[in-house]
Amino acid sequence: MKMMLKLSNTIISYFTLSIILCNAYSCFVIDHRLRLYSYVGVIELRTRQLEVFHAVYTHGSITGAAQYLHVSQPSVSKVLTHTEKQLGFLLFQRIKRRLLPTAEAHILFRHADKIHNDLQNINEITKNLLKQAPGLIKLASTPSIGVNLMPALVAEFCMKYPEVKFETHTLHLDQIEQKINEINIDIALAYDINSSEYIESETVFVGDFVLLSPPSIHFNSTTVSCNDLEGMPFIRIEGPLSVRLDNYFKKNNFTPNYVTTTDTYQIAKSLVDKEMGITILDQISATNIDTDGVKTWTLESPLKFEMKMVYSNQKVESIVLNNFKSFLASYNFKL
Repeated sequence: MKMMLKLSNTIISYFTLSIILCNAYSCFVIDHRLRLYSYVGVIELRTRQLEVFHAVYTHGSITGAAQYLHVSQPSVSKVLTHTEKQLGFLLFQRIKRRLLPTAEAHILFRHADKIHNDLQNINEITKNLLKQAPGLIKLASTPSIGVNLMPALVAEFCMKYPEVKFETHTLHLDQIEQKINEINIDIALAYDINSSEYIESETVFVGDFVLLSPPSIHFNSTTVSCNDLEGMPFIRIEGPLSVRLDNYFKKNNFTPNYVTTTDTYQIAKSLVDKEMGITILDQISATNIDTDGVKTWTLESPLKFEMKMVYSNQKVESIVLNNFKSFLASYNFKL
């Protein structure tokens, strides 16, 4: 939306208003291009002026700024003096060889600092663009996803981008969160993990929980209810989805008859095959069942789970990682 601002007797038209900077003698408006509008016209600061101002403000002296910028002290003084003259007000008070920021400088710095950080990010992005592919993707997942899905995902992506290399890890959920926070992995696939201050998550697949039963157990329908499971020996799987399953049982007023508890879905499937009981687990973990005779049943009252891709929002993404994220977002998971 186009906006109008009246300064003195002049009407100034602009599109993005960021800040109004006023003192007793003048009033300025800073737009997104760091141009200052005043009753004397448009003042446009160059990137170098911004760098010098930011360095002097941050380091507190001409000497410190010059060392940081790898230039001479006179060149820093010259740029700073020119900037203040151009603006029409002081940015720093010179007191006993110290530079103390003025009120105007404090206001200007908040916006200059954001632009400075954006420029740093642009430099980092440029480096990644120059690297392009080939590249390395550090991919992690929970164990069931790692065994049942990760090989196919990596193989298919590498067919499209043969120059890309992968470093894969299977981790528990708390380990995944820790590694992403430490930026030790690029991206992960996990169940029911939510975005946080430093972590972003996007759902890439929504699936169902299913029931596994040994060969000796039969139901009258392909779908089973909690009533059908009353009194049957149950194998509990402790993991990232166990809380969701507990809530499901409570909702359906069902108390499972747990006879065994394990923390791996492979052991649970083997126990089912050995006639130790039944179990409910996610659709991904139930795939590729290599035990003879184990049957899969649909729950009459559906229970859903979400598989998400998880990554740090503190890391500048390479093109390779961005391509992999797009690949996961559009992937057709066939289970």
